[in-house]
Amino acid sequence: MRILVVSGQWFPDFAGGTARVVRATAEGFAVRGHEVLAVVPRVSGEPERALADGVEVHRALRRSSLPQTFTDVLEIRRALKGLSIEGFDVILAHGEICTIAAHSVSGGVPVASVFHASAIREARYRRSLGLNIGEALRSRMIEPFLWAYERYSMRNARRVLVLSEFSRSLVIDTDREADGRLRVVGGGVDTAMFQPADDREELRRRLGIAPGETVLVTARRLVGRMGLEMLLHAFSSLHEGRGESRLVIIGDGELRGELEAASERLGLASSVRFAGRLTDSLLRDWYCAADVFALPTLAYEGFGMVTTEALACGTPVVGTRVGATGEILARLDDRLLADQVNAGSFAAALERTLALSGPSFRQRCRAYATEHFAWDSTMDRWEAAVAELCPARERVPSA
Repeated sequence: MRILVVSGQWFPDFAGGTARVVRATAEGFAVRGHEVLAVVPRVSGEPERALADGVEVHRALRRSSLPQTFTDVLEIRRALKGLSIEGFDVILAHGEICTIAAHSVSGGVPVASVFHASAIREARYRRSLGLNIGEALRSRMIEPFLWAYERYSMRNARRVLVLSEFSRSLVIDTDREADGRLRVVGGGVDTAMFQPADDREELRRRLGIAPGETVLVTARRLVGRMGLEMLLHAFSSLHEGRGESRLVIIGDGELRGELEAASERLGLASSVRFAGRLTDSLLRDWYCAADVFALPTLAYEGFGMVTTEALACGTPVVGTRVGATGEILARLDDRLLADQVNAGSFAAALERTLALSGPSFRQRCRAYATEHFAWDSTMDRWEAAVAELCPARERVPSA
């Protein structure tokens, strides 16, 4: 197949799970013998055209100073009109804006839309947590556009691909007619990159972790729905009943200042480290060194790439029963899930998991991630869903 990938994110130009999925799946198609062109945003210092692991990357999308909600559709249309769209078998569009733009210039080439998250639901949730007058007004102004974009993209895509049953339920809630065109393809993890350390104790020494110290790690955007203030309160109660312990928060975002202030109020300033954004190698090191990885999500966890990455490193994950987290963790061990979404319940789940977190359970986490989420096997579902749109093509055997 000749596949045109369109995305507003590309890893490592952009951090985060969506960017990882876009690149991993594009490369996965290329490894299987398909011809893949990815149209992604321009980045200063990066070439406009490049070959990345078998994928031709065309950095053609310009960023506007105007609100992206209104400008990106036009910008993506502009970039795609410069291509010979009719030469492709399928367009794989990540997100509703890319889907709308791709559909408008597709000329009959089928469009498969990848639904990563619901922008309108996340905007409403963010507003429910409290915004200043200006931000709240802006949020309400763009809401009708977000709703229209989401519905239009779902109704005009020949296939809608989602990473979890939870995301499938969100799509059906928005447009019941999309059900027959939905495919749950799942997310994955690079099990070669994210794997247990050869010598975990030496790694912990290198990271400055004291012998016997309990280490919790999380990697999140520092925004309200991620539940990081709840995690601080859960860690506070855990910290009181244990010896030396540490919480490492990886990532950045609008709430960093508030979370740092909250850790000080709780008397945790010396025990909580805000590490900011890290390279993949350092992120992997902290996954491997951690006794437990924490995922205290409050709302809308569409998949959770960090969950599978931590498990692939052999580290147990404690999560809430929110979004897709339950789908991932319950099959491994239901004890990893907090019974309720509050600090007390999350602390109890952390205590349960720390009691489990010996070498044998860490091996079980690694085996589970390798069996269920390695990209090699996950790509079978992605390839099958896309191939449905061009039945005249014979499937190319996997390498």
